[in-house]
Amino acid sequence: MKHHRITSLEVLDLRYPTVRLGLAGSDPRHLAPNYSCAVPVLRTDTGLEGRALVFTIGDGTQIQKAAIEALSRFVVGRDLREFIAEPGLFAQALAEHHQLRWLAIGTYRMAVGGIVNALWDLWAKTEGVPMWRLLTSLSPERIVACIDFHHLRDALTEEELLSMLQARQGGVAANLARLESAGVRIYSTAGWSGRPLEEVRTLCHRLYQQGTRAFKAKVGRGQQYDRARALDEDRRMLSAMREATGPDAHLLTDANQNLGDWRNAASYMLELAEYQPMFIEEAIAHNDVLGYAKLREALAPAGIGVAGGEQAPDAVTFKQLLAGGGLTHCQIDGARVGGVNELLAIVAMAAKYGVPVCPHSGGIGLGQLVGAMSILDQSWFGSDGRWLEYLEFLQAGVFRAPLAVRDGHFQLPSATGWGLEMEDDFIARYRYPDGPDTADNAEADRIAAAQPGAPPYVRFWA
Repeated sequence: MKHHRITSLEVLDLRYPTVRLGLAGSDPRHLAPNYSCAVPVLRTDTGLEGRALVFTIGDGTQIQKAAIEALSRFVVGRDLREFIAEPGLFAQALAEHHQLRWLAIGTYRMAVGGIVNALWDLWAKTEGVPMWRLLTSLSPERIVACIDFHHLRDALTEEELLSMLQARQGGVAANLARLESAGVRIYSTAGWSGRPLEEVRTLCHRLYQQGTRAFKAKVGRGQQYDRARALDEDRRMLSAMREATGPDAHLLTDANQNLGDWRNAASYMLELAEYQPMFIEEAIAHNDVLGYAKLREALAPAGIGVAGGEQAPDAVTFKQLLAGGGLTHCQIDGARVGGVNELLAIVAMAAKYGVPVCPHSGGIGLGQLVGAMSILDQSWFGSDGRWLEYLEFLQAGVFRAPLAVRDGHFQLPSATGWGLEMEDDFIARYRYPDGPDTADNAEADRIAAAQPGAPPYVRFWA
């Protein structure tokens, strides 16, 4: 194999002013996000570049950028062959560094994921294949070797996963052929908090006519201050989405952890049971493992599922959510945990506990990351109960190889690696802080503070 020595690491800080799109991207907790990202770029002496992306929502991207840059000494100067030979061990070396691991989960774990995913990007590019093709070519033994089982063996062991994969290996080719032909089924997050209802109707109707059959609304904005107002807002949003689609369309809901404890979340969602939501996503705190189990039990009679994991920061949190019976839908995020290796562990545990993986993709570049993981998951474990979140904006004009949807299905990409290469003009316009059109933090704070249901503490943001 040809050597590719890594010569440098650059991290881009890109901030798109999403708040100027009529509150697209807003939710009950993140009132005025600006879709942003820290983009690690690993350059080699052969001219090959590996890219990844850590999604952020504006202010704070500088912290994520600094965290990624702090890992430079572990990769610059190394030959890519070292990673390809032992990707599991290499990922552990970053996540478990004897001093840096003290920073634990959150920003540091996401920085590790950014570096690890950029290395996987380089690997796929040396093979000249899209990431989904590389991932689905891994043997059962190779997948097992990629995972750190140190804290997971009480839920899933190496031997157990190997047996699971070997038993299913015969069906991978047929599953993959089906996905290559039809694609991966998607849902649209159209009902952003505060988005004008006429915009929601128009978008949902257009997407429904194009084949999309599931639509998600943000719910519970300001319910802790004015429950009646919040429920009225949610009912109007869900009614608008139902009217603009059809009886065969599924409705989904997402509270972004804003419904308090599980008792309040259950009573609130039962008020919306008439809309028959497929699930409520992140109703409560992402790490309230006991609460998730209680919430699932409380909502089961109404047929409302419980989704979580968008902000779960590591495989151990997912282990507890899955083994504890708290989830009906497992939501991985391609930029939240420690990269592909940890995502493989989460997908495997979800399969063991029979919980379909429905990734979070509500952000710039996340479709590229979790799209490949969805293809891997569905190649091994089938497509039953699985949906991939897809946003209709920030693709064209952003990425050189935009993702495509046809007849309500994500089409398998042809770009090599993750396909995260961006247009030069987009980078020039939105690179923080010097880009002429980059997001403004003060503007976002003003918009957030002016929203209905904004918490009283926003006065300290001025």
